[in-house]
Amino acid sequence: MIKNKIELLAPAGDILKAKIAIDFGADAVYLGAKTFSLRAKAGNFNDQELIDIINYAHSKKKKVYIVINIICRNDHVKNFSKFIKKIISYKPDGFICADPFIINYLNKMKINIPIHVSTQLSTTNSLAAKFYARNNCQRIISAREVGFNELNNMIKNTKNIVEIEYFIHGAVCISYSGKCMLSNNYTLRDSNIGGCAQSCRWKYKIYDDKKNYANNFSMSAKDMSYLTNLNKLLKTDLCSMKIEGRMKTEYYLATVVNAYRKAIDEYHKTNKINIKKYLYELEYVKNREISKAWFDGNPTNNQMIYYDQLKTVNQLFAFTITKKNSEIEYEIISRNKFNINQVFEIIGPKHETIKIKIKKIFNLNKNEEVSVINVPLTKCIIKLPKKNKLDVNDIGRIVKS
Repeated sequence: MIKNKIELLAPAGDILKAKIAIDFGADAVYLGAKTFSLRAKAGNFNDQELIDIINYAHSKKKKVYIVINIICRNDHVKNFSKFIKKIISYKPDGFICADPFIINYLNKMKINIPIHVSTQLSTTNSLAAKFYARNNCQRIISAREVGFNELNNMIKNTKNIVEIEYFIHGAVCISYSGKCMLSNNYTLRDSNIGGCAQSCRWKYKIYDDKKNYANNFSMSAKDMSYLTNLNKLLKTDLCSMKIEGRMKTEYYLATVVNAYRKAIDEYHKTNKINIKKYLYELEYVKNREISKAWFDGNPTNNQMIYYDQLKTVNQLFAFTITKKNSEIEYEIISRNKFNINQVFEIIGPKHETIKIKIKKIFNLNKNEEVSVINVPLTKCIIKLPKKNKLDVNDIGRIVKS
């Protein structure tokens, strides 16, 4: 039985990424302001950008959730009142919170904006979810450490009480949903106010005074990908399926959101998913091993990266289409080096992946023909050998050899 459509929720580190996530099929995006949000190294949004992206999303009948999920120190408490009054006036569709002070403060203000409980609070059972519901929280973002059977129990026991949101793709922390203190101790960068240095992914030497036990030892977990289990999730009463990665690139976002969007839509149309096709898409942006993480229960050693197993990042992101001059001629902006002899695939929200060759490349004034683009962010014109239904914001990537 196919349930009602579940929200596909995507991250956004800046306004460009937010628009790409929306355009490539996300039903909603989550993002942070310049303060009170984890992921301090993401670009995040100033006031005008928050207004602009909320208006943009609402014009497309999409939603924006603002992340205010730091664990507050006293200095944050003092400055919160001025900050939140301004943010409320922008009319977002929800606040993602972790600190009880912030949840209580929003409740006292009696705002008509839903409160979502951040995964930072590590909700792993339905009784905890009901506790937050009694405190006027409309949605629980479960801990990443919740398996599918636990998730089903949580959904069943909280039905019509509180919504449940679940991570389906992205990085996995070795601590309970971000409560690690390695970064604080090793680098003085506070993980719970967005400064995590990802110390678990460093390479360590393990030894005592007699023996060296290991070199290049890491405590890092493989990334999660629940694409192969998407059909099971779509049969549940989940409210939202969440992609992790506010610090990821626009190319990563476009590829991952596009793959999940089309897989979900395919399931609703045909009651099945061509898993192989969408796994192929995700391979293009994978630079770490993936696993089913906690989906089947407690992970084993196979879900960990104990030694140097990181993949080399392949810079396959070639260009973004910025303007359509005709069905064979497009203006683009380059993102990496490419040449006219390479084969490309174009991904976009309005069509299946298209494999193409480029016939000619011109500079933007079209007075010089070139064969190689060497410099990122070069604006130029490409001419294709035949008509294609490409569109603005479609992304070109170099086909793996």
